Amino acid sequence: MMEQRASIATYLTLSAQKYPQTPAIVCGARVPTFPALSFSQLDQTVNQACEELFHAGIKKGDKTLLFVNPGPGLIIWAFALFRVGAIPVVIDPGMGVKSFLNSIKRTEPHAMVGISKAFWISRIFPTAFKSVCKRYLVRPGNFGTRAVKKRIPTDLRIEPDQLAAIVFTSGSTGAPKGVQYSHRTFDTQIQALKKNFEMSPGEIDLTTLPIFGLFNPALGITSVLPKIDPRKPALAEPSELVQTLINHKVTTAFASPVIGKKIVSESTKKNLQFPDLNRFFLAGAPVAPSLAEDLQQCLPSGKVFVPYGATEALPVSSTHASKILQNKTSILFGEGSLIGTPVPGAKVCIVPSVRSPLPDYEEGFSGLNPGQVGEICVSGGMVSAGYDRMPGATCDARFKIGKDPFHRMGDLGYFDTSGQLRFLGRKVECVITKNGPIETERCEPSINQLPFVQKCALVGLGESPNHQPCLVIEPVRKEMRKAGEMTLRKKILDECTKRFPQFAIQRVFFEKHLPVDARHNAKIHRLSLAKKWTQRIRRKPDLGKIK
Repeated sequence: MMEQRASIATYLTLSAQKYPQTPAIVCGARVPTFPALSFSQLDQTVNQACEELFHAGIKKGDKTLLFVNPGPGLIIWAFALFRVGAIPVVIDPGMGVKSFLNSIKRTEPHAMVGISKAFWISRIFPTAFKSVCKRYLVRPGNFGTRAVKKRIPTDLRIEPDQLAAIVFTSGSTGAPKGVQYSHRTFDTQIQALKKNFEMSPGEIDLTTLPIFGLFNPALGITSVLPKIDPRKPALAEPSELVQTLINHKVTTAFASPVIGKKIVSESTKKNLQFPDLNRFFLAGAPVAPSLAEDLQQCLPSGKVFVPYGATEALPVSSTHASKILQNKTSILFGEGSLIGTPVPGAKVCIVPSVRSPLPDYEEGFSGLNPGQVGEICVSGGMVSAGYDRMPGATCDARFKIGKDPFHRMGDLGYFDTSGQLRFLGRKVECVITKNGPIETERCEPSINQLPFVQKCALVGLGESPNHQPCLVIEPVRKEMRKAGEMTLRKKILDECTKRFPQFAIQRVFFEKHLPVDARHNAKIHRLSLAKKWTQRIRRKPDLGKIK
């Protein structure tokens, strides 16, 4: 049960008291302005940052746009805002300028803590920042430069359901939305990581997603920050990732499948294993059985976990590599990616897939039967409070079963006969044909296994409910050069006819790079692909077919 005065910042203070000399933040790459910080030093640095916020007039309840470079600065300033009772607003740096500015305008932050680039952007686009009346410029080494003339009020009464932060979704299948996190939500998630995955103080984490660095100080876990541009994680250097794992004796890691592939490729090439790794989380997009298997072979003493969740609710469920390999055949033949069993405290229900808003259900409604496909919905303490200043979107995403509020994940799936949750793809990306729906996971895993395919996307041309299903392929370049476009197209269509003739896929298009989300570089923007190729076949009706 959460204490009434507790916030996520309280956990950092406790870690500093219990493990004062244990490293809290370590940079995997050299960052001269940020040497390694122990938990005691991090706690002191956060206190100094609180002084700066106090003198800038930033106080309890102020929505504060946090615009700093990912890394130690993000962790320090986020905890400083938590400690003074302000509300950090964290927006994905890679979502694009238009979406970024719209997100700021909708949130209407009262304050901004940012680097000089943030100040320049606020001057160039003043309309988006017009609600900001307090500003603090973050410079290297500007902690503790003021003499404290009176006590800084950092020991504020925090209610469990008080708004703690606003964290934006990546906007991979729609406009980015600001998710409201309460202190109770953070607390539930921290406890879930402890109980479900046995994460314990003294462990060392490879922190590839900056926002997850907020959990580690609360858990007494060291954050090792690798050299990764969070806007372009796919450009991370594999050798540096592997060396960071080895040099820092990392025991736990969280990464997207893109980063996982890089680590597997490098470790296979150099015949390396990671005996210190206890667990490796792969999340952010469906995980291919081959990746789960290859990564598991790199962990002689650890497990590869595949957790399922979203910005609005995490963790929801989890599985591990051995279970995925047991179900490899069914996954490749279109029965859905395995995302495991619900974590304790999470109520997962499969409800009929209908347009918003969903109706409320009577007490005792248990959802669709095993094998029946619907929308995955979850209830529990890990579910966030809703969307900031978007009552319509919050209403569309929520409904009740009896008295329990449920959140719609926006994903299609079902429980199989063994009680495992299966993921079939995003609801909005389902291809609706005159013969029925085709979920993306029905055919993509099979096509992705072809040696000349880097990745693929199922998209629907035209309008629902008369979509024409087609595949957009990012080929292995050397295979494309060697075989040619027409040969590869025929091979892929032959595979479609062999594996899933009922889908009647007759077109295959090729892209040098499929567009993906900025956060994980793994979620494909299928809707933009559908729009692009629909426009092109209107001009050339035979495009993508075998001539």
